[in-house]
Amino acid sequence: MTPSKASQPTRMSYIGCWYKNDMYSHNCRHLVDSLRDCGMEVNVVTSNCRCFASAQKFDISESELINSNCNAIRIPHAPATPGMSQGWFKYFVVKALRLDLWTATARGFLYYRDARDAGVIHYDQVLEAFGVWPLYILAALARRAKKPLAVTVHEIDPLQKKHLWINRLYGKCAQVWVYSDDMRQQLAKLGVDTGKIRPLKYGMPIPQLTGKARGQYIYFGGHHILRGKGYAELLQALAILKEEGRRISMLCYVGNGCGGLDEAKAMAVKSGVADMMEWGQFFSVEELAAAYQASKACVIPYTSGSARHPLSCAMANATPVIAARAVDIPEYLGDLGRYVDGSGKSIADAIVGIEQEKDSAAALGNQLRAKAVADLDVSRVAQQMAAIYSEISEMKPSGVAAD
Repeated sequence: MTPSKASQPTRMSYIGCWYKNDMYSHNCRHLVDSLRDCGMEVNVVTSNCRCFASAQKFDISESELINSNCNAIRIPHAPATPGMSQGWFKYFVVKALRLDLWTATARGFLYYRDARDAGVIHYDQVLEAFGVWPLYILAALARRAKKPLAVTVHEIDPLQKKHLWINRLYGKCAQVWVYSDDMRQQLAKLGVDTGKIRPLKYGMPIPQLTGKARGQYIYFGGHHILRGKGYAELLQALAILKEEGRRISMLCYVGNGCGGLDEAKAMAVKSGVADMMEWGQFFSVEELAAAYQASKACVIPYTSGSARHPLSCAMANATPVIAARAVDIPEYLGDLGRYVDGSGKSIADAIVGIEQEKDSAAALGNQLRAKAVADLDVSRVAQQMAAIYSEISEMKPSGVAAD
């Protein structure tokens, strides 16, 4: 049952990528606010990694950040595979001394320091500053203090693929959440007991519809546009459409520091379709909603990773989706997607279909929005989470550190 405001609130610390930046963190403030509306006392712990840098770089307004009960761990990010842009000396220092592991270890201790007074600790596992090694350190400390630890696994860390013994920590967590059955199966391949894992849909604020005319298409390249995003096939589709005399506008937006972005732009020029593409890197919550509501369809030809961010954005903004049947896409869309086989020709054909069937495309968008309201509304997701937090805060945890 959901805790009421009149009762003693469940105290929790949420450790994750909570500064609003250019992708997944767009929903953080809404989730925290919704949890607090459920009567929870939420302390947020974040890090001055890329998301924190984004807040400074893009001069994000104060309303875009979590300013109440939010602490930032201020340790510079040290990548596991540093680039050469900073020079040979820094490259070898970082690589030889494994500064990525040292900083990750320090983060684990500091995350626990700032979260230890809570009744429940929740860790958002992504990568880098919120990867599996800080979680492992945090888990060991939480076990020692008999603090219940919940984990949401957004992405699989390369470290846990290389060292499978790390994955034993999940078996002793109070809760392990994933956003799709696809992620549950990825964890199962690493030896994690699937009975321990609980799917929970990605919470999304549902914006108002403005009725703005839709004239473009939209594509999200994530933080690694050339890895599993179907980008080369998207360019092929645009080239086919251009050859047929069908000129469309494709808005491509990516995460801050997107890997492969320069190469991707060069590929667009080489393919002769750069004039059909517009690039974006940061959108506020309102700007992101406006971009999707200005789009005739969202194109998601992904083959790996997770598509929950563009899927949930499209659904909440009544934007039809052209997508491959891969990763977590069918779990979110059901039978409401315009599915393609991933080839450039199939993507081009689907776009032509959207152009020719405007009424049915609009109806499809409305169905997707209704599904988002029913399944993805962040307020409902927060209610589910708050009820579980209330339960596990009363548990006597067995601990979470691997033997």
